[in-house]
Amino acid sequence: MTYFKIVRSNETESTYEIKSKSSKIEKKYHDDHLQVSMIHMSADRILYIEPLPTKEAYKTYYIIKGSCFVFEDESIVKEGDFFVCKNTEEIQTIKTLEDTVLLVHATNYDVFKTLEDNHTVVDKLLKEIQFKDHYTGEHSLRVYELVKRMALKFGFKSKALNNFTKAAYYHDLGKVKIPDDILNKPDQLSASEFEEIKLHVQYSKEMILENFNSDVFDIIIQHHERYNGSGYPFGLKGEEICLEARILAVCDSYDAMITDRIYKKGKSIEIALIELRELAGILYDPEVVKVFIDMILE
Repeated sequence: MTYFKIVRSNETESTYEIKSKSSKIEKKYHDDHLQVSMIHMSADRILYIEPLPTKEAYKTYYIIKGSCFVFEDESIVKEGDFFVCKNTEEIQTIKTLEDTVLLVHATNYDVFKTLEDNHTVVDKLLKEIQFKDHYTGEHSLRVYELVKRMALKFGFKSKALNNFTKAAYYHDLGKVKIPDDILNKPDQLSASEFEEIKLHVQYSKEMILENFNSDVFDIIIQHHERYNGSGYPFGLKGEEICLEARILAVCDSYDAMITDRIYKKGKSIEIALIELRELAGILYDPEVVKVFIDMILE
């Protein structure tokens, strides 16, 4: 089959904003068999390359500008380098080391529809959180950034890293089902109201399983478990709690400590770190606390 087509620079079809101020994807060309796009990513962003749907499909990523760290072989790719994905069964993980532009060429694979579907899901969930409780939306983003840094220090990559960062972003999603007068109450909660708040880790189950997977939900439902068994909903302790949830618990608590709320003023970073250190081995995994404190003080 002969194929020749010129696409002018002013003929870009559309642009999808995947994350505000961090990345965007420009659709340059799209037909039934060939797709060309350009991805603009700011520094310190993670790009997940999903497994391709068929053996015939492949994608190439050419670095026009910037550089990236490839987790799978711990290599660095720079301007002018490219990599090819074909017959991959695992999620591949790339991290930008600086502002980076990638030219992506895909065959026999509707990458744009996948991006649109994912964007629709993420946008829907984020709007639900923000509409219900503005604090929870901002808190979730800050916790996501902390978890991402911690996950890299603990060596997470590929599917495990993808699941972990999703869990971090949506760990409080179940709060959309908590009554407003309880969720936004400016005074101390009653015992019954606190019992209702505790249910938020279970309330997200249907939404998470519908849009993601059980691994993501397993992290979310355990993130309020505590190292000494005093947490909820199962009273797990020590290494009965998955490592991801032990990390998320520290990041979640730290952000809650240092953030101003209607009913309290946030603590200083120094005081929050002292409190985490004092509670290591009681509420939090001691090794996780040590790595976290070292990270914050870097």
